[in-house]
Amino acid sequence: MRNPFSEDDVRTYWDAVAGHYVHENDKVSATHDQRFVEAMRHFRPAKGIRVLNIWSRDGGLVPYLRKAEPSVNLVNYELSPRLTAIARRLHPSEEFLSGSLERLPFKDASFDAVISLETLEHTSSPSRFLTELFRVLRPGGQLIMSLPPASAEYTSVIVNLFGLHHGEGPHRFLAPKTVKRLLRQAGFRLLLHKGTLFFYVGPRWLERLIPQPLKDVFGIRQFYIARR
Repeated sequence: MRNPFSEDDVRTYWDAVAGHYVHENDKVSATHDQRFVEAMRHFRPAKGIRVLNIWSRDGGLVPYLRKAEPSVNLVNYELSPRLTAIARRLHPSEEFLSGSLERLPFKDASFDAVISLETLEHTSSPSRFLTELFRVLRPGGQLIMSLPPASAEYTSVIVNLFGLHHGEGPHRFLAPKTVKRLLRQAGFRLLLHKGTLFFYVGPRWLERLIPQPLKDVFGIRQFYIARR
């Protein structure tokens, strides 16, 4: 499966918005940071485990991981060199690498967990990306992944119309059934699929009124917890 944009297209876009990425996300911090909060609900912390935070952007996940388990051997990996440079300034004691999402520079079975938040939809080859994540995970290793579903494409229109943040750039939101198929084809065993964030903005109490089955279909951020 390939998307109608290249990895270079994606890198160019995120390099261009890197200068105002942090500021734009601060304007919608509750929605933006929800990905980190939810990811940590599924993370299995243990002393000294090796974790790959892939498409780490400005390193927003780092404090959440360090709070969950300070001894984590964390590798942050980013497509955009400019976002990587920003992350290094914000988190000078952490390891940040930059490179291709389709050819990861890591040995087979070298991580205990991989966390991929809002990444799959921006890859030029989602199947290749998931195959690489499977390769670098150890047997029994955990994948925590989030991305918007195809039904949430309207959020891109709203964001661009009202300038709520930096925009999505080249992307293709995938239906949950497609994501599950790609995970299965890559070799993963899906443990949990959970839809979250029914509303992009608004009071959090509104979220509690939406039944979970409805979020699993129309929630604008979908989580997939899988194992190699």
